[in-house]
Amino acid sequence: MKTRSDGLTFISLYHFFAGLLNLLAMCGILTIPATMGIAAIATVQNDPNTAAITGIIGFLGLICSGVFVLLAVANVAVGWGLWKLRPWARTGALALAVLRLLNFPLGTLIGALIIWYLLREDVKAEFDAASGTELVQSNG
Repeated sequence: MKTRSDGLTFISLYHFFAGLLNLLAMCGILTIPATMGIAAIATVQNDPNTAAITGIIGFLGLICSGVFVLLAVANVAVGWGLWKLRPWARTGALALAVLRLLNFPLGTLIGALIIWYLLREDVKAEFDAASGTELVQSNG
């Protein structure tokens, strides 16, 4: 049976939680296009420019909600992969951590800690051991 370190368990659970938050954000943002669509229908008779602006805002809301869906799927997939000690999940978690660096200040701190932890040699060895690959030590 594979055992994962407490740090990987925590990072995996964090990714599941981040995926849930992304889905909640998507639901919140998805209400904007619906609201703007209703507002556009109501105002199209009075002011065509306002209707165009509300349509643009609604379209941007759809795009943003799509981004949140992609982030949610990525977070849940990486969380599952880390839980199962899949080597690809380590790479995915590093990529998501780099994206988190842009979310100042809390995301920067979380992203930096995840990057630091996942780049440690003992964590790399944990993934290698789970996949059946042994690290070859060079003495030269």
